[in-house]
Amino acid sequence: MNAFNKIYQYINILSLDVVAGAVICSLFFERIFEAPVSLYALGALGLTVWIIYTIDHLRDAMIIPKPASTDRHRFHQQNFIVVLIILVVVILIDFVMISYVPIRVSGYGFVLGLLVVVYLVFQRYLKFLKEILVACLYTGGILLPSLAITEWDLQPVHYILIGQFCITALINLLLFSLFDYEQDRHHEQHSFVTWFDLSSTRKGILVLGLLNILCCMWLWSFNYKVAIIFMLMNIMLLTILLFQKHFVSNNYYRIIGDAIFFIPMFYLL
Repeated sequence: MNAFNKIYQYINILSLDVVAGAVICSLFFERIFEAPVSLYALGALGLTVWIIYTIDHLRDAMIIPKPASTDRHRFHQQNFIVVLIILVVVILIDFVMISYVPIRVSGYGFVLGLLVVVYLVFQRYLKFLKEILVACLYTGGILLPSLAITEWDLQPVHYILIGQFCITALINLLLFSLFDYEQDRHHEQHSFVTWFDLSSTRKGILVLGLLNILCCMWLWSFNYKVAIIFMLMNIMLLTILLFQKHFVSNNYYRIIGDAIFFIPMFYLL
């Protein structure tokens, strides 16, 4: 069990579980919108997510003026050159993948990519907006492969679904910032929590989580399976919030927080 935990911690440090969760969630929305997504689009999505997260981690590792206090930043500090070389190779592979993606998808993807670049450049100036913008960009990336090609006219219930997913991603990010509060202050990095405070962030997460669960009850009549998926995701996040002390050791909060994006896999099965 300890060996499994150690392996999964490295998977989490390298953001490979984030990549898997992004692909699963994209397939989830593909099923909802009945829009067949190409394997190249899914591959490009997974690689792009890894590239963005890795660039972010490498940048943090570079600007932190002292040995990092978190496993993730310390790993990227100690293996900076190796990870950078792998990053360049993955970027080249990603460009090849994108060349096979339908024009409509790659066109919207280019616009989203520009927004991500703008975010990465100006991240340090975003203060408390950082988590909100990341949640929106992440949701846009997940939805892009299916929404760009769907022939459906979106109904209000679909916009509610998209809003629920974005809120779920935001809760996930706020939870991470909550747990990383001391490290962020130590590294002089800004987040929603450092801008406001721990208490306000906890209350905000609780309100957002309960709002999402209430929306799931309304969503039940549209598709009870989808409602159950969103309910489980938000219940798990609120469980981490309410029993915070039990998830601190070995970064379990981050491992389980990222793993909630595996839950839509049950809908696919």
